[in-house]
Amino acid sequence: MQKISTCLFVTIIFSALFFTSVVIAKAKPSTLYFDLGENNGWVPYRAGKRIDQEGILSELVLLIEAYSGINFESVNWPMKRAEFALKKGIVDFDFVCTAWFEGGIYGNQFVISEPLFEIHQYVITLKGNKHLYPTINSTHTKTIGTIAGYFYFDDDEFVRADFRDEKSLVLALKHQRIQAIILEYESAKYWAEIQKIDVDFATKHTTGKLVIRLNKAKQAQLPAINLAIEKIKKTGQLQTILNKYGVEAQVF
Repeated sequence: MQKISTCLFVTIIFSALFFTSVVIAKAKPSTLYFDLGENNGWVPYRAGKRIDQEGILSELVLLIEAYSGINFESVNWPMKRAEFALKKGIVDFDFVCTAWFEGGIYGNQFVISEPLFEIHQYVITLKGNKHLYPTINSTHTKTIGTIAGYFYFDDDEFVRADFRDEKSLVLALKHQRIQAIILEYESAKYWAEIQKIDVDFATKHTTGKLVIRLNKAKQAQLPAINLAIEKIKKTGQLQTILNKYGVEAQVF
């Protein structure tokens, strides 16, 4: 009888411990890994304008994390490595504008979030040269400065001259190693000011909505992410962040 009672006691204890561990595991928040790019890339989105600023995307992620209950962990990888990691499921999401992709197709292994705000890319020249690129078609067959690993929906129409990052791209324009570059509006303004050059925004290359591109394997987390995005838009927190960084953008 004592033997049976002991066995029963052990069984009950084991079951209790097992049940507790299952409950704890279920209660533990999910973690999603995302790419923020290299530390000095895409100012003011991935990096701040000043050393004491995190960047718009880092501040947005903190709010989405708080409202969704999902843990986010960032990696800072070059674009090509990050894209490979996204496709392999090593990294779960990034921030993209669907207008960057040919036909707006961002990849069938991804889903996208509710839109955040508008993003503009331009063909940019030194002051006085905008007349050389009055339309998108005027870039065709010409050599255009771009960033290695970045997406351009029409890069089969022009010759890419890839540079490491936005700073290198603007420096190449400054020293006339390249006649025109494609760069996001706010980033171009920042680097033109830092490098003390006058530029012209010759013609608009793309206009689109910034979204989260999430691997389909984690799409169960998308509703919580979307609810969080709606919350930060409705409360005005997204606009406050954009204003903090001096960004002129429509919030959707």
